[in-house]
Amino acid sequence: MNLFLLGVALAKGPADTTTLDLWRGYDGADKVYVQVGLPDGSQGLFLVDTGAAVSVINESAAERLGLTGEDVGGRVAGLSGSVGWRKATISSIQLGGFTLQNVDVATDIPGVPDHAGAIPVDGILGHNVWSHWTVVVDYPADTLELHRPGTYHARGKGQPIQIAANRVLVDVMVEADGGGIHYKAPVQIELDTGAGDTSLWCQTGEPFRPISSLGVEPVFGIGAALDKVPDFQFLTETRHIPASWVGVGGRRLRRTDPIRWSSPDDPTSAPCEVSRGLLGYRTFADWRLVLDYPGQRLTLEAPRRHRTFDANKAWLAEDFVLHGDDPAFAADRAKVQIAHDELDAARVTVQKALAARTHDPGLLALAARLDRYDGHDQAAIDRLSVLSPREMVDEGIWGELIGTLIALGREKEALERAQASLSVPVDDADVRQELLVGLSDALLANDRPGDAQRALDDAIRVDNGGSAFLFRRALVSLEAGDRYGAISTLRDLLDLYPIGGQTLWLYSLSLEDRDRPTFRADMDRAVGRLHPDALPLDFVGAALRVLDDPEPARKALADGYARDCKPLKRGSARDNCDAWYWALGGERLDDAWKAAERAITKDPKNSAYRDTAAVVAYTRGDLAEARTQALEAARLSPDDPYLIWQARRYSKAAGVGSVPR
Repeated sequence: MNLFLLGVALAKGPADTTTLDLWRGYDGADKVYVQVGLPDGSQGLFLVDTGAAVSVINESAAERLGLTGEDVGGRVAGLSGSVGWRKATISSIQLGGFTLQNVDVATDIPGVPDHAGAIPVDGILGHNVWSHWTVVVDYPADTLELHRPGTYHARGKGQPIQIAANRVLVDVMVEADGGGIHYKAPVQIELDTGAGDTSLWCQTGEPFRPISSLGVEPVFGIGAALDKVPDFQFLTETRHIPASWVGVGGRRLRRTDPIRWSSPDDPTSAPCEVSRGLLGYRTFADWRLVLDYPGQRLTLEAPRRHRTFDANKAWLAEDFVLHGDDPAFAADRAKVQIAHDELDAARVTVQKALAARTHDPGLLALAARLDRYDGHDQAAIDRLSVLSPREMVDEGIWGELIGTLIALGREKEALERAQASLSVPVDDADVRQELLVGLSDALLANDRPGDAQRALDDAIRVDNGGSAFLFRRALVSLEAGDRYGAISTLRDLLDLYPIGGQTLWLYSLSLEDRDRPTFRADMDRAVGRLHPDALPLDFVGAALRVLDDPEPARKALADGYARDCKPLKRGSARDNCDAWYWALGGERLDDAWKAAERAITKDPKNSAYRDTAAVVAYTRGDLAEARTQALEAARLSPDDPYLIWQARRYSKAAGVGSVPR
């Protein structure tokens, strides 16, 4: 963030060092967090972000602490643009055995994390906090150490760093190979533990232009209102550099993934005003990163131990100690329990809380989802009957209710509810849009595709676009028998979001022989806009098989399998990946079915695993099983348009209606 250094008092504490656990939303996540003691006695979770010039607090945490932001005319600049911010001051924060007084924070900034997985997050700790110490981020051990200046002596060669404008600048040697030539050049970029990977901006990557690829990809950051804007609005033209080695912190580190180079052709664009580049998590994920702020030195030490800190388990244990069975905190606890696959415990948590808060929308939504996981769809519907459509939209469960009714063969009831929801004026645009999408789904289920299309058009006009709505629009066109209308919509969506493999596949399955040349040109154009390492190779391979182009199809699927499946550890995710690719390639189908069954057994509530099983069954010729699995996938995620399409497709293939009667 491009901010001046805000004030903070000197650190206080009796010891020379303190150690904290690193919290992650899931095992191996690239974002790491630490617990912070706050003035109200609570423990907040904050992102460890050396790339932030100042610390940031999100809206809910600011309200809890009674913080009022002051407009100081500043702006935060990040990957997704710049936004205004307000300044507030936290009277004190505690990091292990150290305490900081009067820590200034930025407030009212969109894009600030509010969850690490399911665990609530309060904000970001940036330069104005970390700069008081030697900071040791031990990624393999899941710990963060703070040492008073001059008390820690790093093991290793290390390198000097430069601290300017509240940023840590590091000289990095980048090596890359292309066209039989080895490229090597030094770059100076910013050390950023909040970034997922290393990236270069503006002219920093210029030495590698001859071997870089040009493509588009979504780029998110501070300032990105992800809940309001479709993903395709963040598509950015970037270059990828096929880096092979990175020299930093006294080490020469092997790389297997490319380095992103953003804004390579326009040095006057906004990101160039922010930084020359970022040195992020993937470069030092296997090391102890020693960042000596006072001594201005960076060292990568070899790990001394490997340990995985179970953040979900730790959060749950602390939450029980702090809040007991207080129903006011039950929703957050249940979400973490669900994420930790403690479904029985989540049920107990929700039921106890509902006994005291019978009309709590968040608790009822969670209880309904748990009912659906258990196959008790009617119980889920009954729970939600006391909520208004507006409350269900706010809890993100309105589309799920409509979809569940449709999945149960109760299309008329779904339509009645959807029509009733819009029988009175709705002044909130976001709420109205969700209600219109639900109405469209219900109309389509009642064999009224024309009316469904009009409802979707109204929903799309609310915010002038939406990738999910365009996908739904194509589905409606197909149901109306307007194949070319569907293809036209899919072409538009493919132009807007070429990385969307599901769009490509639906398009390929809508073809007649005369459409094939146009489709091939559209696919080649979409693929040509992407980086080779970012292609949706699974769907590309499937589309090529539809086109009866076997050799390129085999190569795409083999390359995708090597990239997506082989690096995974044995378990449900690997089983699902294996089954998916084998089915798309029409090979090892018995093994694919066994793998799909293992994945479902491990996580029966995972709709993606059910979808894979449907594809495997269909490819094996078991149309009844394909329909069963597709309907279960749609039942588990009833507002997912892709799964709705899959259920309809396999039901028609099986010669029955799209829903059980």
